[in-house]
Order: sequence, then structure tokens, then C-alpha cells
Amino acid sequence: MTAAPGKPAPKPWPMKWIVLAIVVFAVGYTAVNFYFRKPGQAYRPYQDAQDRATTARLLAAGWSKLPVHDRRPIEKPAPTDTPAAITRGAVGLGLDLDPNFAEKPKLPASIDRVTAPAAVNRGWDYTLYFTTTLGTSKMQIGTLALFHRGQDLVLVPALEALPGKDLMNRWQDSDYAATFSTESLPPGRYTVRIVANGPCSTWSFTVK
Repeated sequence: MTAAPGKPAPKPWPMKWIVLAIVVFAVGYTAVNFYFRKPGQAYRPYQDAQDRATTARLLAAGWSKLPVHDRRPIEKPAPTDTPAAITRGAVGLGLDLDPNFAEKPKLPASIDRVTAPAAVNRGWDYTLYFTTTLGTSKMQIGTLALFHRGQDLVLVPALEALPGKDLMNRWQDSDYAATFSTESLPPGRYTVRIVANGPCSTWSFTVK
């Protein structure tokens, strides 16, 4: 007695249908991702929690954050009639600011030179120029924050890694300009400092 012939093996799907299915899935996933993605940075649970804790501590300690615009200047600082006298101060964030940071920002190695006016009319923009040594060729100043409490103003430059593994700064010292409005500052004498891992640079100016 002869055995019944077996069923023929199923034919594999043609490759064109497999490729088409992959393409349809990729296009659909990309479309859904772009449609439902929220604008801005991706959610970072740890970093966002640290930022919220820092903000709460700063507010509780009486500090507020003022808008500041920073840029890499191509021009030299304009001469002023009365430039502010620049001196050296404490290292790091300082005893008044440091305890309020849940996670300490990465500061540049030093602030080497500052040029700033000694007075400004209220409501005008106040622009200062500074040179900083980063301390590494693989990072750059990512953000510049300005904190205000009473008669004190503190500029905090925070470093961030350069994009890509192979990118490096040609020089470790960089020139920056920072500008902020004096609209919210009542007339009076103010003390400013730019912080770094080394001694900060500090000076005073008058809002007239």
C-alpha cells in the first residue's frame, strides 16, 4: 500500500510584499509619531524633577529669574564713559545661591575678563561682555541664566556637551555678550556677578 502524497510546501511570500509591508508600517509609524508628538524637548523625568525642585527652592529663598539674551559677539565692546570696576569674588555659585540648586550646573573654569557700563537709564537694555575659559574642548556654554534678589544679580553660565563625539572647540576661551532689560529694576545701585568654578567676576552699576 503506497503512502498518500504529502501536501505541497507553502510558497513563501514574494519579497515585494514583505518590503511593501515594512514601508507601510514605517510611514504609518512616522506619521502617527509626528502627529501626536508634543512640541519641545522630550519628557525627562529625572531632569524635570530636579528643575522643579530648584525653581521651588529659589522662589522660597526670594530669587526670581529674569530674561537674558546671550550671543557670541562679532563686534568689540563699545567704549563707555564710565566703565564699571571689575573685582574678584567667591568661587562657584556662592553661599547665597548654591544651596538652592537640586543639581549643580556645570560651570566654566573661569571668567577672565568683563566689560560692563557703570550706569544705565531705567528701561534701557544693559549689555556686558565677558571672556570665559571653558576648561574643556568638548563643551560649550549652553544656557545663561540671570537670577535677581533685592539688589543682587547673578549670571550663571552652564556648560553642555557639544553635539557629536568628534566635535571639539578650537579654543577653550570664548567671548560672549549678555543683554537684559532694566525695566523691572527700580532705580538704585546693583551688584552683579558672573560665576565659575574659579573666582567670580563682580561689579556694581546704577539704574538711574
